[in-house]
Amino acid sequence: MLEKNLESIVRFIPTGMNLVSMGVGTGEKERIFLEALVRKNLAENQASGKVSIRYYPIDINSEFVDLALEKVKNLPIEKTGIVGFIEDMAILKKNWRLPVLFCILGNTFCNYEPEFILQLVRENLEQGDFFFFDANLLPAEDQEAQSARKSVMGTYASRENAIFNMYPLLQYGMAPDDFDFELLLAHVNSSIGEVCRTRKSVYILKDTEITIGAETIGFREGDVIRMGFTYKYTYDQITAFLEICGFELLKAFLSEDRANVIILAKKRI
Repeated sequence: MLEKNLESIVRFIPTGMNLVSMGVGTGEKERIFLEALVRKNLAENQASGKVSIRYYPIDINSEFVDLALEKVKNLPIEKTGIVGFIEDMAILKKNWRLPVLFCILGNTFCNYEPEFILQLVRENLEQGDFFFFDANLLPAEDQEAQSARKSVMGTYASRENAIFNMYPLLQYGMAPDDFDFELLLAHVNSSIGEVCRTRKSVYILKDTEITIGAETIGFREGDVIRMGFTYKYTYDQITAFLEICGFELLKAFLSEDRANVIILAKKRI
């Protein structure tokens, strides 16, 4: 979807804007994006033949930062990798040059409480900075939404996803019959009304323990481990959150099936 709309997206990005990507992962989307930004910058500055772009891949995993830097090593841009959490954005921003296109790609946006992530980003963007993110969507229509919810549950409750979620416990010493994994798609209240969110839980079925390095952690029968969540918004819900959190929507690119969206926004003055 990013590749399909790439040229349309890049038209909205001012020449010379620097790219900051939070939770960069392996940096595959960023590589695609940066190639297009380099082409645009070169086309608009043919006389100099130079590209004034700095790229800041950020992740809590230093190996991902290294991978992201490796992916763009042959591009004529300056690169600075940063290891850090998005919660430390106020500190991290001291490392980058303005203006920036701040990116949260790979549906990472949906893994945070909506108003928390939007307020955090807004507080740390300057006038002239842009915010760019993508998200999976639920259809707005009731019948389609029900079908989509079944599809979401089919994906998240699949054996493959269950194994993915249980793997850390199994890796550090639990047996498969020590616990039970459950995933639900629940309705939760928010400032814009009810929204959908996955709810993952691990129910401990017997006394057990895991060993991490020299440390042993014990669990008792009946303990419950609450795991991470993912929000599932409709397009209108995302735009409503942007509005109440002080963002101006510049451009939105919806997939043909309206199951995914890419959004470009900036803080409202």
